[in-house]
Amino acid sequence: MNERGHVVLFQEKFHSWDDALEAFALFRKAEGYSERTIKDYRYHVTRFFKEYPQAWNPQDAGKTRMAVLSFLGQDGISPATFNIRRKYLKAFFSWLIDEGACTKNPLDGIGARKAEPRIVQHSAEVLEKLLKLPDRSTYCGKRDYALLCLSIDTAIRPGEALSLTIEDVDLKDMVVLVRASVSKTRKSRTLPFSIETTKAIQALVMARPKEWETPLLFTNHEGQKFTLSGWTQRLKKHYAPKLGLKKLSPYDLRHDAALHFLRNGMNPFALQAIMGHSNLETTKHYIALVEADIREAHEAASPVKKLLGSKKRVR
Repeated sequence: MNERGHVVLFQEKFHSWDDALEAFALFRKAEGYSERTIKDYRYHVTRFFKEYPQAWNPQDAGKTRMAVLSFLGQDGISPATFNIRRKYLKAFFSWLIDEGACTKNPLDGIGARKAEPRIVQHSAEVLEKLLKLPDRSTYCGKRDYALLCLSIDTAIRPGEALSLTIEDVDLKDMVVLVRASVSKTRKSRTLPFSIETTKAIQALVMARPKEWETPLLFTNHEGQKFTLSGWTQRLKKHYAPKLGLKKLSPYDLRHDAALHFLRNGMNPFALQAIMGHSNLETTKHYIALVEADIREAHEAASPVKKLLGSKKRVR
C-alpha cells in the first residue's frame, strides 16, 4: 500500500515498461525461445502499453487491472485474438513477479475463451495443380517447389521450414531435423519425406551460387533469409489467383498435409508426432474433419439405405 491507500503493483526495479520488456526478451532468448516467439511477445506487450500507457502505474494496481480488462474486452476481437493477448500479457506479468518487480498478476482470474480452430482444406486436385505451378527453370521457382513439397510432405510449421539449414536435411536417409531452437514447442523432431521431395531439395541446393555463405536452406534470390511474410505474399499473390483461390497461406499447407495424411490412413498418434503437437487434443481437430468425411461418404453409399430405401424417421 502507498500513502494514498492504493495497492502498489510495480516495484522500482524497472524505470518503464520498455526497460522491463527488453529484460524480458533477453530472458526468453536465454531460455531458447525462437526469434518469432520473442517478436510476438514484443508486439503484444508493446501494443498493450501503447494503447494504455496508464497501465504502467507504480502507485495503483487497480488502473493496471482496468487497462487489462479494457484491452481484452475490446469490441470485435475474436476468441483466438483474445487468447493470444491473454497468453502473452500473462506470461510477461508472471515474469515480472518472478523478478520481484511486480506483486500481483493483473490477469489472474481471467480465463481463456473457447475458440474453434481455423482449418483450411484443399482437394487433392488443387494441391496437384499447385505443385505444377512453380517455374523450375528459375532459382525462385525451384525454391517454391521444394518448399511446397516439404510443407505438404511433412506438415512442418512454416516458421520451422524457413529456419532450416542445409545441414538439417539428410537427403540420403530422406529426413529433416527440426531443431529444438527453431521448434515452436522447443522440442526437436525428425520428419521423413519422400523421394519426390528429396529430388526437389537436391535441385534447389545445386542451383545455389557458390558464393552464397548462408547455411539456410530456403533463401530469397539474393541469398538472404526467405521470411515468412515473403512466403505468405508469394502464395497469396503469385499462386492463389492461378488456382482460383481468394487466399492461400503457408499454414494452409500444413492443414492440408495433416488432413491428407489421415485420409490416406495415417495413425493419429503418428500424425501428432509429425506435427509436433504437445497433446492429442490439437490433433483431434483434424480427426474430426476426416470423420465428417467418412460420415458423408457413408450417407451417400450406405448399402442398407440403398437396399431398404430412405424411410421417414419416427420418434
